[in-house]
Amino acid sequence: MISWMQKNNKFLIITIWIATISFIFTGATYGFKYGIKSSSIGKVGDIELDKDKFQMEYRNLYNRYSQMFQGKFDEEKAKQMRLQEQVLNNMAVQAMILNLAKDFGIVVSDKEVATNIASMPMFQKNGVFEKSIYENFLRNSGLSVKTFESSIKDTLTIQKTLSLMNLKGVKEEYKAFSTAFEIADKLKYIILSTNDMQVSIDDAKLKEFWKTRKEQFQTPKKYSFDVVWQDSNEINVTDTEIKKFFEENSFKYTSSDGKLLSLEEAKEQVIRDLKLKKSKKSANKKYIAFKKNQIKKDETISYDIGDFRLSKDIWNEISSKNIGDILKPKVVADKYAIIKITNIKEPKIKSFEEAKELLIPEYKLNLAKELLAKESENKLKNIDKEKTKTSDFITLNNSKEQKLGLNKQETVDFYNKLFTSNKEKGIISIGDKVVIYKIVEQKLVSIDKNETKGLYQTIDQLKEQSFEENIIKELNKKYPTKFYK
Repeated sequence: MISWMQKNNKFLIITIWIATISFIFTGATYGFKYGIKSSSIGKVGDIELDKDKFQMEYRNLYNRYSQMFQGKFDEEKAKQMRLQEQVLNNMAVQAMILNLAKDFGIVVSDKEVATNIASMPMFQKNGVFEKSIYENFLRNSGLSVKTFESSIKDTLTIQKTLSLMNLKGVKEEYKAFSTAFEIADKLKYIILSTNDMQVSIDDAKLKEFWKTRKEQFQTPKKYSFDVVWQDSNEINVTDTEIKKFFEENSFKYTSSDGKLLSLEEAKEQVIRDLKLKKSKKSANKKYIAFKKNQIKKDETISYDIGDFRLSKDIWNEISSKNIGDILKPKVVADKYAIIKITNIKEPKIKSFEEAKELLIPEYKLNLAKELLAKESENKLKNIDKEKTKTSDFITLNNSKEQKLGLNKQETVDFYNKLFTSNKEKGIISIGDKVVIYKIVEQKLVSIDKNETKGLYQTIDQLKEQSFEENIIKELNKKYPTKFYK
C-alpha cells in the first residue's frame, strides 16, 4: 500500500526538505544510543517526540524507500541506511520548526486539519470525502485518530512557518550569478572509454586477482523446505461479498499515481484478496495439523536464499529460523504455503575454476580502468599534438545542446564537473569513460530577458534554501534536542 504521504505532494515536498536539512545538520549530532520505551522518545525545546508518531513516520519512510527500490527493500537495508536514525533526525528538525511556530504564535485550527484530510483523494469516493474509507485506513494502518491528525496539524504548521521565509536576491547577487552564465568556453577534447583498451587475459595474473577477492565468490546459501499448500482458487465468493470487502478496503487499491480505483478497475485483485482471506482459516488448520504430524507434506522444494518465488518478507522470516521450524501460513502467488525448513546449505568459497567465469569480466574491467588512467595521462600531456575534436562555445545555458559524443546523463555529469573546475586542461571521469580536454578560447556572451528571469528565480531559490539551512543551524542551538536512553 502506498503511504498517505506519497499521495500528497505538498506533504512530500516538505518531508524531503526536512530530510535533507536533518541529514546536513543533525545527522552527525545524535550519534549516541537511544531507546523507545515510554510514550515519548525524546524532547526538542518544549516539544515532546511522540513514540506513536515515530512508528508512523518510520512506516512512511520505509514505504517510500520500498517504492523507490521497487520492492527490493527490507529491514536489513533499512538498518544499513540507518533508517531509524533518519526518522528521529527528521522529527527533531520538525520539532525545531514547531517550537519556532509556537514562539511566533503560528497555529493551525482543527477545521484546517479536517479540510486538508477531506481533500485527500485517497479518502474520497467520486470526489467526495468518505468517512468510512478514512476510518478503515486508520484501522488497517494501526493508527489512532489522534496520532494521524496530530501529524497532519504539525505538517500544516511547518508549511505555514516555512512560507514566511520568502527571500529575494539583490542586484549584486543577480549580477554575480549572471556573469557565470555569460562565460563561454571552446574546448578541444578526446573521449576514451574502457572499451577502447586492449585487455588480454593471463591465467596466472587472473588467479592472483582471484586470491585477493575470493571471499566475494561464494555459492549461495540454499534452503530445502517441506511445503503444505492451501489453494484459494476453489473458494467461491459472491458479488455481495466482493462489494462489501472492497468498501472496507478500498484505500488499498490505487493506481500508480495514487488515485483510488473503482471496484470494476480493481475487481480481479479484490477477488484474489477476498479468496485468500476466506481460505486463511483452512490454512491455519493445516498449519496446526502439520505441526502435529497429522498430515504429510505436499512437496519438497529447494531455493537459493532470496529466490524471487518467495517474497522479501518471507525470506526475512526464514533467515531468522532454524532447521525444523515451521512458518505460519504465508501467501505465495495466489495460495497459502505452510513452510517447514528441512535443510540449510551454508555458502562456501568457490574454487578458482568455479569462479573463473564470473571473475573474468571483473578482472578485465579492473585492468581496463588501469590502462585507461595511464592512457588518459599520456593524452593530456600531449594534447596539443594529439588528434582531437573541437566543441562549439559552451555556456551553462547551452551545455545540454552540445553534441560531444556522450549520452544525456554523461553530458550533464561532464559539464557539472567542467563548470566547477578552475583548470585550463584536465581529465574528467564519467562512469567508464574519460574526457581529456583543454580550453582553447573563451568569450563573453549576452543572455536574453527570458533566460535572465529564469536565472533570477534560481538565485531566489538558492538564497531561500541557504537561509532555511542557516536558520535550522540556529534553531538547533536555541531548541536543544534530547533523545531518551
